[in-house]
Amino acid sequence: MKKLAQITAISVIVAGLSSLPAQAATFTESDDAGETLSTAQILSTMPMPLESISGMLSGDADLFQIFLTSGQTFSATTVGGADFDTQLFLFDKDGFGVYSNDESTGSMGQSTLPMNNPFTPTKSGIYYLGISGFDYDPVSNKGEIFPDFPDFPDVAFDAVVGATGFGGDSPLKEFDGAILSSGGSYTIALTGVQTAGNTSIPEPSSALGILALGALGASRLKNQKNNLPS
Repeated sequence: MKKLAQITAISVIVAGLSSLPAQAATFTESDDAGETLSTAQILSTMPMPLESISGMLSGDADLFQIFLTSGQTFSATTVGGADFDTQLFLFDKDGFGVYSNDESTGSMGQSTLPMNNPFTPTKSGIYYLGISGFDYDPVSNKGEIFPDFPDFPDVAFDAVVGATGFGGDSPLKEFDGAILSSGGSYTIALTGVQTAGNTSIPEPSSALGILALGALGASRLKNQKNNLPS
């Protein structure tokens, strides 16, 4: 009866806490994030869900290394999170452009990489999320990776575009262009993003299950010890 009560108590604890969501993190830029793959800011080596990145631009660009998991819906937006004209860019682990946006539809200069877009990545792995002010753009050795505003009206300011610029078939080298915005503080709201990969994020139920097994094992060991003849 005592053993049954112990098992029941552990089960109740696990069942009660297994519904808790995994803790999501917010990240604030430390020092100044770079503009190239080698100088991009790495958020953390410990994988956890990431709900936002905050930082400061002073006419440059910031690049952050993130991790996307297949099956999770990625999105990023500065709408409501910046008071200057932003641009957002996503690159794969090798620096090839995935998609970008200058101006989110209906916003006043803020940007969105939307979910469920034809360009939305579907493969797990490391990606790089970039932010800059208007017309300070990512380039490769061959030229601009994404279409630029001189392509208007063929490419509207609020269009979500793939890497179809003259340099779109080559990886990111740097950012270049006229610095038309003095920048400012920003927050990029995110969905479907982790700080790092390599190991999966344990759900609370999984972690508690391990604790429960450990507690049950310790209880059995204690009972066996108590039953030994003195």
